[in-house]
Amino acid sequence: MPTKKQRPAPSLRARLLGDRLRALREDRGLTLKYVSGYLGVDFVDVKDIEHGTRSAHHAQIVALLDLYSVYEQGERHFAIGLARDAFRLSAWEGDFDAPELPVSTLDSLWLESLAQRIRSYGAILVPDLLRTSGYAEEVVPRECGPQASESEVVWRTRALERRQREAFDRRPAVTVQAVIPEVTLLRPVWRADAVWRTQLDHLAKAGDSVRVLPTRAGYLPGMDGSFTVFDLPQKYVPTVACSAYLGGVAVHEGDAGQWYADAFDRLWDAALPPAESAQLITDLSHQ
Repeated sequence: MPTKKQRPAPSLRARLLGDRLRALREDRGLTLKYVSGYLGVDFVDVKDIEHGTRSAHHAQIVALLDLYSVYEQGERHFAIGLARDAFRLSAWEGDFDAPELPVSTLDSLWLESLAQRIRSYGAILVPDLLRTSGYAEEVVPRECGPQASESEVVWRTRALERRQREAFDRRPAVTVQAVIPEVTLLRPVWRADAVWRTQLDHLAKAGDSVRVLPTRAGYLPGMDGSFTVFDLPQKYVPTVACSAYLGGVAVHEGDAGQWYADAFDRLWDAALPPAESAQLITDLSHQ
């Protein structure tokens, strides 16, 4: 007997938009029936928008923001952008050469593009935004796995370079913090010593952005897997974290996102100060 096809889970972007619109409506004391009448749509349409399962047109979002008396330009701009990106992230899905990207991966890329602070812990490998091109060329094919085509590997390598440019060229500047275990810096993932030394030199020059967790450090929750925490400037957007999962990305929000944020702060405090971290990295590169 055929089973009913399940709807794919809504993106984080769609859920954030829906949650915000519902909070604004409830704060104004308005009912779904009133809002649907105001927009001239069915009651279920508004309900689905708030649940993140239906897209909203630009004019509808503008009308809702007016109805809810949201006139602060920053919040209006963010909400309109969320509506635009909720079901299709054109910045990445519009790339003809891009492979099909899972919703969670697109959510991670979206978070990275808007975050004012990015905190990464690299349990196994150097975090993406701090990789040199040589290191990335060695690592990306292995991360993609043997099933990946050569064109996908090339695209993902170039996509990483694009992500790094967009993150570090952003104004106002994004704050990037990374904790890297000492053992990660010793892990051989390259075929030439020059790649290793170039990567270490790059990290040594990162200043206050990088701290090394020495091998003598005791166990701390969170240190057994890589993850990244994104802090967006909008106060009503909760801290969100992404971790590697089955070759893809798992998105953690709410209490789970805060757990990863707290875990990163503990790892950051347990790691060597920036100057000592830079010296340790430099010593390793001279071995």
